[in-house]
Amino acid sequence: MLYPLLFKPVYKDYIWGGNRIPKIFHRTGPPGKCAESWEVSDHPDGMSVIENGPLKGLTLHELFLEHKEALMGKDSHFERFPLLIKIIDAAESLSVQVHPNDETAAQFGGEAKTESWVVLDATEKASVYVGLKENISKEEILQKLPTKEILSLMRTIPIKKGDVIFIPGGRLHAIGAGSLVFEVQQNSNTTYRVYDYDRGRPLHLEQAKKVMFYDDTEDPLKTPLPLEKTKGYIRTELIRTPYFVIEKWIIYHTIPWEKLEDKMEILFILEGEISLIPTGRSLLLPAHCAPLEIPTRGVTLFRVYLP
Repeated sequence: MLYPLLFKPVYKDYIWGGNRIPKIFHRTGPPGKCAESWEVSDHPDGMSVIENGPLKGLTLHELFLEHKEALMGKDSHFERFPLLIKIIDAAESLSVQVHPNDETAAQFGGEAKTESWVVLDATEKASVYVGLKENISKEEILQKLPTKEILSLMRTIPIKKGDVIFIPGGRLHAIGAGSLVFEVQQNSNTTYRVYDYDRGRPLHLEQAKKVMFYDDTEDPLKTPLPLEKTKGYIRTELIRTPYFVIEKWIIYHTIPWEKLEDKMEILFILEGEISLIPTGRSLLLPAHCAPLEIPTRGVTLFRVYLP
């Protein structure tokens, strides 16, 4: 039987990054820009390493290969760990980009990537650009793809703390300056940029044209679904996709954590104190794991699991 696992965050210093991740979550590093913290990752571009208990020093990939049944339980059919969890701090706007979905990745290559964002913090004027406005022709989209004018064709969504945004593979999107988000995604690092504010980084127009949706006018903002309200906690489903579910728990009193039966889950501690997990860190609960109790003086956490 495995035990609750903490991982060393993997930090990325992309040029658009800020400094809120170490500041807000009381982390000692890294110095300089901190654009992303990869919290739970089995990807060669940023591999998680266990930092607690007897398995300390083992990578998530090694854990998956050596203890797959105990880690994944009912979901042991996956050929690799299926999720990647991040925190993203955009001091400047990210590129306008798109990812393949399962179908286009199989057809044209790359790793499929559907993702969701939960807004942790946002400056007064922070926005995201997601999907397209109505009545835009494919020809007009292609004409404006490599220029800043593509933003004028996209939905501009002012954001605030708590907003939940869905980005299926194929949906054109960009995180705007001032946004701090919790991101859950398929295990992928395939990104096709179509506009990058003239920063000099390469664009991927030909790949993007093959995988993007040209009639994507659906509202990407999702309405959370209340599930339970007791004296001890409030449980809300923020989003459910074919690839993952994100719940928010507000816990008022110490409770035994009723883990999903024979399934892996990940907890991210947004606020409050838990002995096992520092605030602002993530804990992976393997499918075969000893019972867990959450002692608390008021905790808010996200729970992520496979549907």
